[in-house]
Amino acid sequence: MPVLLFWSIAMTAQSPANYTLQVLAPSESADFVDKLDYKKELPDSLAVFAEVRNLVNILRAASYLEASADSLLFRDSLAYVFLHVGPQYEWAKLSDGNVGELWLNQVGFRQKNYRNKLFSIPETTQLLDDLLIFAENHGYPFAKVRLDSVTASDGVITARLFLEQKAYIQFDKIQLKGDANISEQYLTFYLGLKQGAPYDKEKILQIKNRLQELPFIRLKKDPVVSFLNGFATVHLELEKKNASRFDFLIGVLPNKRQKGKVLINGNLEAAFHNQFGKAEQIYLQFEQLRPQTQQVEVAFNYPYLFKLPFGADFNFQLYRRDTNFIDIKYEAGAQYYFGGSNYLKAFGGRHISNLLSVDTLKISTTGQLPDTLDISRTNFGIEYTFEKLDYRFNPRSGFASRLRASAGLRDLRRNNLIENAGLGGLYDDLDNRAFQYRIEAQAAYYLPIGQTGTIKAGVTAALLLSDEKLLANEQYRIGGNRLLRGFDEESVFATNYLVSTLEYRLLLNQNGYIYVFGDLARVDEETVQNVEETISLPYGFGAGLTFETKAGIFGISLAYGSRKGNPIDFGEPKVHFGFVSLF
Repeated sequence: MPVLLFWSIAMTAQSPANYTLQVLAPSESADFVDKLDYKKELPDSLAVFAEVRNLVNILRAASYLEASADSLLFRDSLAYVFLHVGPQYEWAKLSDGNVGELWLNQVGFRQKNYRNKLFSIPETTQLLDDLLIFAENHGYPFAKVRLDSVTASDGVITARLFLEQKAYIQFDKIQLKGDANISEQYLTFYLGLKQGAPYDKEKILQIKNRLQELPFIRLKKDPVVSFLNGFATVHLELEKKNASRFDFLIGVLPNKRQKGKVLINGNLEAAFHNQFGKAEQIYLQFEQLRPQTQQVEVAFNYPYLFKLPFGADFNFQLYRRDTNFIDIKYEAGAQYYFGGSNYLKAFGGRHISNLLSVDTLKISTTGQLPDTLDISRTNFGIEYTFEKLDYRFNPRSGFASRLRASAGLRDLRRNNLIENAGLGGLYDDLDNRAFQYRIEAQAAYYLPIGQTGTIKAGVTAALLLSDEKLLANEQYRIGGNRLLRGFDEESVFATNYLVSTLEYRLLLNQNGYIYVFGDLARVDEETVQNVEETISLPYGFGAGLTFETKAGIFGISLAYGSRKGNPIDFGEPKVHFGFVSLF
């Protein structure tokens, strides 16, 4: 194959001038060269040289492997390049030298794709790269890949693929240094570096990002890998990082019952991470949504039990709605971890809802039971969580998703107050049992914009299906600072809903950012007593600021919302203040 040769005759020693590039080629290639897309007007000689190199690369990419610039001549404002094009090469055969069918199938190699097909430098390079990456991720970090027995003549190429695997390497135990109190077993599973597993370069490259996602430890130095006697040892120097937190959120909302007054609601949360060095989590929450409406939640998660990729979690919730009803929910699950924070969970739970008061006079007058009754439900389901974010707590790029589905049996229980009032016969028209199915999904995509910006596009949806009409205390409750901003906390009841979010964030630092957002929802409120005009399209918008100090992370947000055609009241915004203290 000819060697690329440039030589030039400088007609003047003056400063660079504008040149018009003229391309000359043998007659048999002239028509093809004339159709090439290249710059003809160039500002100086350096730009001419760059464009000539570009021409040669275009030709070689088009399978003219002998392409070269035989000479380059400058004369006045003209630059003449004489191109050697040569024949267009195609594969006669690319065969397996010693790689093996199993590995070749893994990288998608098919011999028929390299027979009587034009030779492509990028395609061939990609094949070699794919083979090398596969080897490096399956125990052979020192492997080499090459084309051998190459013949090229009369526009035809034959070659064989060869792989030098060299030493087979397995992971050894992780070596930890520093004051971080963390289980080696947990890190082994979390990072996917199980002792005895084949060396995987991709997992090594992911270590820094994976550790950055753990809130309770910090990597002091870059990971180091040492090789000895067929084993690779990963050395990590870690230090403890404050991650357990106590935080509160205060909402200042307009009081719709008393004009000019406001309602104050609050949310207190405490989360304890890695208190026993096993990466376990304990979560406590108390929320005052409005007067006489409270919510309590307790959750516990323990990952990687018994040196296996399995974890266990438990969740308990208590919700009191004014003097109307009280809900008690509890759920236990078993998780299977795929690595990092991605898992598949199977769970079972119980939901009990009891009436706190009953207006028997109204029931007697209307001859109709209320849309809130005593129920109990047992359900079983699965949940799948997958995320790939650059930084979980304030991502700039990546994707996160969660899918949850469950099925259960709902039992309708007769209320003693209704029975004692002689109204029990109203239950006779209702089925005591009903099958229910719940599907919930969340997804968010983060797209980097500029140097410090990102756009978040998200969707959250839930669907409740039943073979009987639903009661109000079985519905989802949305609205507020967490979902569908611009509305009172959990003020929107829904049998099914879809909330789409578009948010722009300007990142200030690792945990701080300024943001503006818009939320648009489709809500269906159908229940046993509400069957007409149940669909609405509420929306909210606003802005906020989150910033980090030595004392903790502060946040403030302001939001407006509208629903069912009601005008936006810009004089009554929903304002939330938040503070997170790490310890």
